[in-house]
Amino acid sequence: MKMNRMLSVLLALALLVGCAGASAQPALQDGVFAGAAMGMGGELAVEVTVENGAMTAVEVTAQKETPGISDPALEQLPAAILAAQSTDVDDVSGATITSKAIKGAVEAALLAAQGVDAGEEDAIVYPEKADIVVVGYGFAGMNAALEAANRGAHVVLLEKTEQRGGSMRLAGGTLSGAGTKIQAEQGIEDSPELFYEEIVSRNAAIGGEANYLPDVSKYYCEHSGEAVDWLDSLGCDMGERTAGQPSLYQPMKVARVYSTGKSASYLEKVGELVDAQVAAGTIETYYNATADSLVQQADGAITGVVFTGADGVQRQIDAGAVILCTGGYGHSEEMLKKYNFTNVLTTAPASNTGDGLRMAVEAGAAVKNMDYCSTYAGGLYTSASGFVRSQNIRIKDYPYMIFVNAQGERFCDELGNADGTDYDAITSWWKKGDNIVYIVFDEAMIDALRAEDKPVISGDKDWSKFDKAVQDAESIFVGDTLEAAAAAAGVDAAGLAATIERYNGFAASGKDEDFGRTRLMKEFTGGKYYILRTMPYVMITSGGPVMNDRCEVLREDGTPIPGLYQAGEIAGNAAVIGHTTLGGVSNTDCVVFGKRAAECAVEYALCK
Repeated sequence: MKMNRMLSVLLALALLVGCAGASAQPALQDGVFAGAAMGMGGELAVEVTVENGAMTAVEVTAQKETPGISDPALEQLPAAILAAQSTDVDDVSGATITSKAIKGAVEAALLAAQGVDAGEEDAIVYPEKADIVVVGYGFAGMNAALEAANRGAHVVLLEKTEQRGGSMRLAGGTLSGAGTKIQAEQGIEDSPELFYEEIVSRNAAIGGEANYLPDVSKYYCEHSGEAVDWLDSLGCDMGERTAGQPSLYQPMKVARVYSTGKSASYLEKVGELVDAQVAAGTIETYYNATADSLVQQADGAITGVVFTGADGVQRQIDAGAVILCTGGYGHSEEMLKKYNFTNVLTTAPASNTGDGLRMAVEAGAAVKNMDYCSTYAGGLYTSASGFVRSQNIRIKDYPYMIFVNAQGERFCDELGNADGTDYDAITSWWKKGDNIVYIVFDEAMIDALRAEDKPVISGDKDWSKFDKAVQDAESIFVGDTLEAAAAAAGVDAAGLAATIERYNGFAASGKDEDFGRTRLMKEFTGGKYYILRTMPYVMITSGGPVMNDRCEVLREDGTPIPGLYQAGEIAGNAAVIGHTTLGGVSNTDCVVFGKRAAECAVEYALCK
């Protein structure tokens, strides 16, 4: 695929700025110059002011980045670039994509300041045919395209955004696998059979035997360990090389979760292999190319994709088989409310709008587990970010507070067991009612948390976000009396008063007779009351089109739709683990089923 002249100039400028510093650049003209680059949520724009040949101001003028996550980069990078007079500065940890977007936008502005004429972009020539079309360039699509190319197929990869990585760019990097080299290093005995038994028993305990797909689940368990080992063999950063039991997820009987926090390393190392295939011409990648529909023959077979290219023109590409790796629907408020929640927030990438799910259903696919969606608790709504979650309270093991519904009633042990063994049961109430949960503190509790350096809002080290949220009164409501706070939050005051009176007795005795709470209880003593109105937030979705262990998308009658395969979040992790929250599955299955989908799609496309 051709690289346009503008991009070539930008890359040259990036090398110049990054390696030699601003003083070695061609002379910069004085003035204010604009530049833009793609960030996590869309285009990010900057203005760079140049005086006497040097940068004197760098300002981000427009951006659609995820509030909270991107804030440190937006605050720190412009100043760092200005101080260094160069874009050769470190990315801000935890906001790498936004950091690179800011630096790219500044480089584009400096290009304009040099008076360089980038010329017109070369027209993109799209192919009309391929052996395999992979829709979506996230981690699953990356693995699917690589495996298909390794098996001799000519692959076209369509990506609706301007960058690869999908949800993996936001993921923490947690993996899961049985029988890995890391387990062996720790002397942990494990097997795929034990992993599958764990899934069966966990689902049986919650009455969900029919939620997972046994053949899909077994295949995952059988190949998860080799997927972890493969990433390890590529030189991916595996963190402390420890198999553990993260308390954020339902713990398993055997330690087989790897919380590396190094998802960028997976994208980098697997991406290098994909790039080699691109250079060899076996994979063609096209960005800003949105799949609109599948090409389906009268017999039901899928033979291509209709897509809209970067130029806005709709085209068709014929293919021997299509692999959908489009991610979930976590950024579609419409779909989340249709299938799962009355009230919900999201941290999913803006591109995850259920495109693949829609196309598969239109082609006749059956769906499963659409009524289930694992979430994170404690999202705080702000009008500035709306549907996108910008703030949250990390409720896991957070002291003192109680949870109530709109009637002012408690409904669970807010903390549960310290080892997390009842995490699924505790979080299941997010699906009840209108999904709104009110978290209640009094003034003494807030004062104690400030003294203990435990901010209510995650990452709010100086409590400035909390103080502003109190002032805005959108999600945190304060009253000089319990009645006043309840009225402001929309909670039944009489019900809440009765609840607190009863709870105070439990806190005094150390025994919660209603829900069995034993930890971090504190009596409410009056003064001001604080009520946080929270709702669940989604990063990934759990349901999707039904498939078999060959990653073939199935109809309602259980027969495959010929030529249609899927991998990654689109299938939903509930297909593997049912209605549980076992850690590391959603990332690892991008390798397991990305490779499997490619294997079976190539066999179908090249051998039929």
